[in-house]
Amino acid sequence: MKYKLFFILSITGIFFLSACSEFLKEQSQDEIIPQTTTDLRELLMGSGYPDNNEPTAFTYFLDDDVELYLAIAEFVEGSASTQYFPSYTWQSTFADVDGLGNPVGESAGSTAYYKLYERIKGCNAVLDYIDDAIGPQVEKDRVKAEALAVRALYYFRLVNLYGEPYNYNKEALGVPLKLTSTMTEAFMPRNTVAEVYDTIVSNLKTASALLEPLPIIRRSYHINQPAIHILLSRIYLFMENYAACMEEASKVMEKGGVLLNMTSGAGAASYYLKYENPEVEWMFGGRPQANQSPYIPAPEFRASFDQVNDARFRYGFSTITSFSVTPLVLKYISSSTETLQAMRTAEAYLNRAEANAQLGNSAAALSDLNELRRNRIVGYTDENISGKEALVTAIRDERRKEFCYEGFRWFDLRRYGMPAITHRFQRESGEPVLVYTLAEKDPMYTLPFPNSLLLRNPALIQNPSAFLGERMGY
Repeated sequence: MKYKLFFILSITGIFFLSACSEFLKEQSQDEIIPQTTTDLRELLMGSGYPDNNEPTAFTYFLDDDVELYLAIAEFVEGSASTQYFPSYTWQSTFADVDGLGNPVGESAGSTAYYKLYERIKGCNAVLDYIDDAIGPQVEKDRVKAEALAVRALYYFRLVNLYGEPYNYNKEALGVPLKLTSTMTEAFMPRNTVAEVYDTIVSNLKTASALLEPLPIIRRSYHINQPAIHILLSRIYLFMENYAACMEEASKVMEKGGVLLNMTSGAGAASYYLKYENPEVEWMFGGRPQANQSPYIPAPEFRASFDQVNDARFRYGFSTITSFSVTPLVLKYISSSTETLQAMRTAEAYLNRAEANAQLGNSAAALSDLNELRRNRIVGYTDENISGKEALVTAIRDERRKEFCYEGFRWFDLRRYGMPAITHRFQRESGEPVLVYTLAEKDPMYTLPFPNSLLLRNPALIQNPSAFLGERMGY
């Protein structure tokens, strides 16, 4: 038996809309159908676009940019350090229980999986009705393109949480593809990683084609043409389709994408991740970095910056009293009511640089790398890097600095070959400091599903990472 979804629009913050009485036209007691392109645009903003509760912020604890600060006893012994112990030490149970013994996945609604699919459901509803909506075709095309593109972003995140890396095993199980709002009683099995990526690419290419004839709208909190090209270049980079990556990245610059010169000190700190930054094409979502002060930027990562001349270090990090270095407003914004993520031209430069380097086009790769650095580092002199491996490494190191704490690093580590990582942890001051290791190509690079999801969907085959047992420190 099939039935229509019943949609209730609940929009807060900057997306608050008041004309709810005209939003949907009631067809029957159990069916409410959007009628116009305006209805569907409002539905997309309220139920499809990211809200300010970022479901993947927990990946902050998984990568190599973070460390528990061990020098102050009250931090070591605080509840926050213990609470995030399971994710910080890559325990197979972290999807179900935190370090304080509290269930984190007991309710399906509290999981990243559920939250991302809830947004996909909103996008699907728009896509189901947009072709028959009342309104000009150009409005239909814009709404449809946005829904396709935003849904593609969600699937990219899902498949990089719960599926193996595309360049490692694209035939592995990924996540279920749910592409309509019609629901059935059948449980949904997992599609392969390749099938998910193919759908992402198809959706983004369709979105790009729909928007291509239309004017580019910037600073509206709607995804636009340059942002779609940035995202497509990222997808192709993960797929190692380097020629397509370069093509999509170049379209960003062709459509007016620019870099912010941060070396002048002209107030860049106040708007680096805001629409005042001319390189930002789309602002969306909430804080991508977990807000837990005991966990700080790892010393090895901080040391990779030119701490005197790199504006990203000066604007992005700040010494607080005596407890080392923590991210400041640009990468660690405290307000949960702000829109805190951005797609910006810098990524197009770095995606294209890496693609060119992988194809042996060292001059073109260096041109993009040096251009970015000139806009970030005071007094920078263009560098000449010899050898493909050294050049790729330099570009990836620049990417790590450019997008630190913006939700990039964990996904990037997966496509880099899933390298070994170590984290230090101390449960109480005076106890030994234990080192926990995520091995190279560790099964935990593909995260376990919370057990609550398996109970609701028996067709959802669990990942091997769920059966690793306790990870011990030494």
